[in-house]
Amino acid sequence: MNKMLRSLPNIITGSRIFFAIAFLVLLLMVNRDSLTTPQDLSKELWKLNWAFIMFLIAGITDIIDGPLARRMNVTSSFGRMFDPLVDKILIVGGYIALWLFDTSITFIYWWMVLIIVAREVVVTQIRKKSESQGIAFGANWAGKLKMFLQSFAIGSVIIYMGYFQGETWAIYFRNSIVLIAVVFTAWTAINYVTRYNKLIKDNQK
Repeated sequence: MNKMLRSLPNIITGSRIFFAIAFLVLLLMVNRDSLTTPQDLSKELWKLNWAFIMFLIAGITDIIDGPLARRMNVTSSFGRMFDPLVDKILIVGGYIALWLFDTSITFIYWWMVLIIVAREVVVTQIRKKSESQGIAFGANWAGKLKMFLQSFAIGSVIIYMGYFQGETWAIYFRNSIVLIAVVFTAWTAINYVTRYNKLIKDNQK
C-alpha cells in the first residue's frame, strides 16, 4: 500500500494524457456547421459539455500532481518530463482545435495559434540548452500564470460556444480573455529568453 501511495502522483500525471486526448477528440467531434442555430447547437451541446469537463479535470490534476509529489518527496523524472508534455498537448491542441471553428464564434485566429506554438518551441529549446549546460531552468511564476490564462481562455471560449453566443457582454469577455492570454504568452517568451541570457552571463562570470 505504501508503494502504491508513493506512485499516486505519477498515476495522476499519467492519467492527464487520457483527459487531454478525450478533450481534443470531443472538441473535434463537434459539427462546426451546427453551432449557429439553437436547434442544431442543442444536438452538439453534450460534446461541448464533456469536452469542458475533460479539460477541467486535466487542469485540476495538473494542479494536484506536482505539489503532491513534492509533499510526499517522490518527485521523478517521469513527472518532470511528462507533465509539461501533456500541458502542450492540452493547450496547443486546444487552440488548434478551436481555430478550426468559425472565428466569429471562437475569436481564435491563426496568428494567435502561431504565437502559442512559437512560444512553446522557444521555451523548449531554451530548457534543452540550459539542461545540457547544467543550468537549472524551471518554470517561474510567469509560466504558471501563462498556463492559467491560456486554460481560462480555452474554457471561456467553450462555454461561450455552448451557452452565450451573440450576447454582447460575453463577446467582450471572450475577446478580452483570449487577447490577454495571447499577449501574456508572447511576453513570457521574451521573459524566458531574457532570463536565459542572464543565467548564461552569470554562469560565465
